[in-house]
Amino acid sequence: LFAQGFLVNLLNPKTALFFYAFLPQFVNPGRGPVAGQILLLGVMFVLLASCTDCLYALLGSTAGRWLSRSARLRPIGRFVTGSVYIVLGVTAAFAGSDKK
Repeated sequence: LFAQGFLVNLLNPKTALFFYAFLPQFVNPGRGPVAGQILLLGVMFVLLASCTDCLYALLGSTAGRWLSRSARLRPIGRFVTGSVYIVLGVTAAFAGSDKK
């Protein structure tokens, strides 16, 4: 699963365009090789993204274990989840309906 996700992100042209547009504004040609600066910024992005993704996974796993232990919270969790999806669907349905 990890390899598939990695391959999809690697071959996604939107990712390359994002970094092509985003990283150069933080590069100063007077401070050394441009390629090295861009590489350093890219590595820093990957490290920070990995840290935040690991934190999300850890928090989600902990919350999932905590919620699955309580039989009383299961119906409430289903209700909350369903309500969130309904609100998101209604919001998405009416988000683009403004005529200008």
